[in-house]
Amino acid sequence: MAVRWRKYFKECKSVQCNGKRSNQCPGDRPQACGGQAIEYRELNGRWVSKIFPDISKTQAKELLEEIKSNIRRKMVGLPTMAKIQTLAEYSQKYLEHQRGDKVNTLVSKQRAIKVLVQYLGNYPLDKITSFLVERFRVERKEKDDIKDSSINIDLQVLSHIFTIAIKEGIVSGNPCRDVKRLKTAQTRDRVLSGEEIALLLNLPQSKDRTIILTALFTGMRLNEVISLEWDSIDFGKGIISIVQSKTGKLVSIPLSEYLRNVLEAYRMHSTGGKVFESREITRAIASKYSIHFSLLFKSLGIINFTFHNLRHTFASLQADLGTGAIITKEMLGHTSLDMTLRYSHGGLDSKKKAIDMLTGHILSISENTKRAIAQ
Repeated sequence: MAVRWRKYFKECKSVQCNGKRSNQCPGDRPQACGGQAIEYRELNGRWVSKIFPDISKTQAKELLEEIKSNIRRKMVGLPTMAKIQTLAEYSQKYLEHQRGDKVNTLVSKQRAIKVLVQYLGNYPLDKITSFLVERFRVERKEKDDIKDSSINIDLQVLSHIFTIAIKEGIVSGNPCRDVKRLKTAQTRDRVLSGEEIALLLNLPQSKDRTIILTALFTGMRLNEVISLEWDSIDFGKGIISIVQSKTGKLVSIPLSEYLRNVLEAYRMHSTGGKVFESREITRAIASKYSIHFSLLFKSLGIINFTFHNLRHTFASLQADLGTGAIITKEMLGHTSLDMTLRYSHGGLDSKKKAIDMLTGHILSISENTKRAIAQ
């Protein structure tokens, strides 16, 4: 079994060369006078010699090793040389695999892939090198004047594409590993100011106001709020019980007296078992809600603020009030299941206290703001 350069033409067989054109070559011969030949003996003793004109010697050796493996496993025949997809082709398959991602994550990947395809889409995956990725990073920054954080996201998505391709056996390496990410300045998550909190508390009674206050006073995510059912709210015990959309954990969040009154008032005009949305929550529905609230906040003068920032505000205010990190994380669902079980008994009273303190703090901010404006 061996790999060797095999020539097509009898006249060339006596010439010592490696396939490259030289002065010794007959003038009427094309430049490609041969190709890498893989030679081996099958299980029945038949000698096979097959030329692959479009592969390198290294690729031919790899193919021979695969043939040897097949023969050891009593398999015969040459493995097929599958065509490697371009980044543009494979990225569509990649997005199909990522359909289960959260809406924002999927949209971010789609945006990144659109850019990656513009720069690298015509390259087969096995031809994309660290040099090409580095050049993409430089051109993206210098020509497109894009923020470093956005470029890092593009590289992160490209790296994940190669990780999936490696698992599928399409490529053997990830060219992004040798490309350093750009340094970005750490910024603090956007949280509401006292004046902005007062604006939200003073909104007229409505579905939007109730959804916003539910998130602000509990730290729940948008999906969790709009999926809320009345059966999940125990008004007698003052507890909201939800299965978190991101972690799948069952979390109990104390219900403050203020939010209980808000929800009970809203319930008087509600029908059905769902609190806010009777439809099954899909990515499209959640995305529409997210866009709606971003526009609402902007119309109120609360700039660069999304619905998820209400969750950040909840966590920030709890920290300002001195609430223990474990209690806050438990309410936000950031701890492990073991940690949740560990604090599930004694922690409920502490969480109740934390919620009441937060409610009093938010309401006091609103009152102080009103007095300041009146003066």
